[in-house]
Amino acid sequence: MAIESEKQVSPSDSIIVRTVDNIKKSDSDSWNYRGLELSNEMLVVLISHPKIDKAAAALDVSIGSLADPRDVPGIAHFLEHMLFMGSSKYPGENEYSKLVEGNGGYSNAFTSGDHTNYYFDINPSLLPDALDVFAQFFISPLFAASSTDRELEAVNSEYEGNLSKDVWRISQLEKSTSDPAHPYSGFAIGNTESLRTTPKQRGIDIRQVLLDFHNAQYSSNRMSLAVVSNQSLDELQSLVIKSFKDVPNKKLEKPKYAADPYGETKRKTILYVVPVKEHRHLTINWVIPDHKDLYYCNPESYLSHLIGHEGDGSLLSYLKKLGLAIELVSGEKNSAPGFNFFTVDIELTIEGLNHWEKVIYIVYQYIAMLRKESPKEWIFEECKNLNAMHFQFREKERPDDFVSNLAGRMRDYPLTECLSGDYEMREFRPDLIIEALNEYLIPSKMRVFLASKEFVSIATEKEKWFGTQYKQEYLPEELIKACETCELLPELHLPTPNEFIPTDFHIFSKEAHTTRPQLPTKIKENEFYRLYYAADTFYKLPKAYVYFEFRNPLGSVDPLHSNMNALYVELVEDSLTEFVYPAQLGGLQYELSALNYGIQLTLHGFNHKIKQLLETIIDRMVNLVVKPQRFEIMKEKIKRSLQNFRRDVPYQMAHYGVTYLTAEHQWNKDELLSCIDGITVQDIEAFIPRVLTRFFIDSLMYGNLTKEHAFEYITIIEDKFHAKHFYQPLFPSMWFNQRELTLPDGCNYAYTMLNDAHKLHAIEIYLQCFQQTLENNALLELFCHLVDERCFDQLRTKEQLGYIVSSGARRSRGVQGFRVIVQSARKLDHVNQRIELFIDSLRDYIAQIPDELFIKQREGYMVKKVEIPKKMHSQANKFWSEITNHQFCFDRPQLEVGIIKSIEQNDLLRFYDHYISACSTHRRKLSVHVNPSPLALHVPNDQTAKEKHQDELTAATDEDLPSTTEQENTEKVTTEIVNESVKLTEQPSIVDTVTHTDSKEQVIPEKELKLTPTDWIDNVHIWKSKLPCYPLAQFYEKIDVPVLCKL
Repeated sequence: MAIESEKQVSPSDSIIVRTVDNIKKSDSDSWNYRGLELSNEMLVVLISHPKIDKAAAALDVSIGSLADPRDVPGIAHFLEHMLFMGSSKYPGENEYSKLVEGNGGYSNAFTSGDHTNYYFDINPSLLPDALDVFAQFFISPLFAASSTDRELEAVNSEYEGNLSKDVWRISQLEKSTSDPAHPYSGFAIGNTESLRTTPKQRGIDIRQVLLDFHNAQYSSNRMSLAVVSNQSLDELQSLVIKSFKDVPNKKLEKPKYAADPYGETKRKTILYVVPVKEHRHLTINWVIPDHKDLYYCNPESYLSHLIGHEGDGSLLSYLKKLGLAIELVSGEKNSAPGFNFFTVDIELTIEGLNHWEKVIYIVYQYIAMLRKESPKEWIFEECKNLNAMHFQFREKERPDDFVSNLAGRMRDYPLTECLSGDYEMREFRPDLIIEALNEYLIPSKMRVFLASKEFVSIATEKEKWFGTQYKQEYLPEELIKACETCELLPELHLPTPNEFIPTDFHIFSKEAHTTRPQLPTKIKENEFYRLYYAADTFYKLPKAYVYFEFRNPLGSVDPLHSNMNALYVELVEDSLTEFVYPAQLGGLQYELSALNYGIQLTLHGFNHKIKQLLETIIDRMVNLVVKPQRFEIMKEKIKRSLQNFRRDVPYQMAHYGVTYLTAEHQWNKDELLSCIDGITVQDIEAFIPRVLTRFFIDSLMYGNLTKEHAFEYITIIEDKFHAKHFYQPLFPSMWFNQRELTLPDGCNYAYTMLNDAHKLHAIEIYLQCFQQTLENNALLELFCHLVDERCFDQLRTKEQLGYIVSSGARRSRGVQGFRVIVQSARKLDHVNQRIELFIDSLRDYIAQIPDELFIKQREGYMVKKVEIPKKMHSQANKFWSEITNHQFCFDRPQLEVGIIKSIEQNDLLRFYDHYISACSTHRRKLSVHVNPSPLALHVPNDQTAKEKHQDELTAATDEDLPSTTEQENTEKVTTEIVNESVKLTEQPSIVDTVTHTDSKEQVIPEKELKLTPTDWIDNVHIWKSKLPCYPLAQFYEKIDVPVLCKL
């Protein structure tokens, strides 16, 4: 263990009791670090480098929902909401958010079981001001009584938004059925019942509980602060001392919780759970000791490496061969000081669900094999070397994520190892591994959760907070005994040494470190492919990012072919699992995805063995043997994904509803579902050679590669496809791009969708503006930047329309516009009216921004715009999106910032008057309304059938709220598998965007708006047939069209 280097401090620095200047970092890390302990026992890590273009700070309090009073669950989360509602020095509720978000920054917070974490990022020049405002929340927060009810509604809206998410429902069920005397059994998120109704009935003043909790649990000796910026370490140290030295130290003890959250009576039980979505999961949980103080031994990592392995001889490999499982994950989850869990979560096939006892028995057969083999030091050393490699060459995170994560783990490790602690594996302790296998991962100590809609008829119990249906009973004693005495299987064995671990980390580029990433250039084009290449001269990591887009419209000519294209991709991925898993452990990943116009293949990670992985994947693509058993399993997986669309989160349905409605062509869900059951093995076998016979490849090779490597990799693909007599040039008429429908001037279209799982409503209002050009992009983005914080402030914080509120630019297929998204418990007529009033207020808001503030906010956005992605992967994806969108503007940020610099308020007002104002005859509005179906409202089935909407949308979902300037990948195939995680491998953190407003400000008053009458869309296909299309997305530079188009 490294010894902390402590400096002598001068009397002027007496507030610092310890300085740590030897924080362990990787050789590739050029940032400078300093650790501090202040006299109030707050731990601090400062991070500095002159080229950092975004400052960030995070403060973590090592207390969370596990400390909630038993009679007021959710108070830790509620306090997180209330903390930023002003301080004695800065009493305005929105001073913080205006400072941060008005200058291109971002703020957020989250509550977990044993942590509450607050963080922000901002223009480095404004870090001193932001730090001072931030620090005051921990010195003298107001917890204004006038804000209590309003923020309680925000907490309740957050709770309502999660009510129908399986990951939340099952996590809370596990807690609610744990030992009721243990704090783990609590209700972390809180709602109006736990924070208002019940306390009021008991005569409890909720604000006083809040004050008492803060006084009892918040103290500087439980706080950890991380700050990153381009100022020097000495300058950052001065800023931190000035702002945080007065945070009070109450000398609170480090929390530690009882070692057994389940209790003896909860062991050997099974809970049959009814999920919201169509899925089947078997989860086995065991309570294990908290070994955080032995982090450098990491016995849990050794076990999860083997039990979660997917290669030959693994548990998953054997279960898949028997047709019982689809995926498996294992590892620690929900650990807190004093206790920990180990879990194995298996996604089951229908056969696996019918034989779940056999699956459990096989899990214990694998564990029995581990006992017999005993811990192997070579496996520990392999894991140790992999961790060391990943630490040595880890990519930078976004500054706000980096400081948030760092602050959260600073008290888990010595300050010298605050960066490396998660990767440390120094001491092989076979005794701890054996102890876990013999004393904890045993049948008599397990809890089992089995989730499937098949259990509706037997699930007679209901969990209190989320209403999850379940049935709990003891596992059969004969199963327990069988698992305790199970026989060994020769098919289950330890993995062989990993041949995919890279050993060559040579950097090919001899160029000096550049100030920005090198831009891609086209190095070859012919009738078969177009190849772009850029060497990495900025990140200087031994990693590469290789992209291929196999373009062939056959995969979307009809719903049948669209399904077969998706099924082919699933079968290739499924067949590769055992072979590519070692490469994934070695830091080399791949993704294969079906598109509306073909297939996309991406490889990324350490470049040393990327060629071998590419050869393996292409070999499997051209030589796939379709096994009937796996075919049926993958087909059923795709079908479930399609069926789950109507159970997605409402705002996501609205978001993708707009994407579907504005597409010139896209298959809807009913069409895809109607064609999935009839697909046979013979159909797929006939489809594969047809889809691979003709295609065109767009490719990008970026990173630690030479041009020779780029040519070699594209040649590998050519040769392997040609060897099978595949890969002829596309005919010119087969080359086409998706196009966007043009909404007519003055329109006000609306469309309704029904959601089968959520009682909430959602609306997306989209105002289509114009095609993407550099000038148009700059204008729309600056407008969105100026109004984004006001939208959240007005519609969420003031009016409490709902927890999900967002505004920004929507872009797809070369066309863009302004959108507002709200998810709400209120009727959408009211929500639509309030959004329109908000939009109506924007003209005066922009016109009244003082000149000095306008310039400051414009400059803040310019800084944000040219910020270089901290991760090499993020930069590679930005380059690749320019290629897949056929715009090729690789230096877009710099070009658009030059335009933004010249935009004045009058330019924005003219834009508003023409495209946004309800009074404009040129305004083009499309809104999608998502309402709960009778099924979601528990109305009888006969009524459900009558109201079922015939035009179902088809797009896959994305759990993240769209960003304010999102470039949508609208051409992803609609049957792509995107499953909401329901695994019990980690507890959902309660994440909150920290944005508030002055409660003295009034909501926008009601007034009569002269809106165009709403034209409801009844038949999508007829409606689309009447609309023209925009031209194809325009190139931003003169670039040759594909050779095939010149034929």
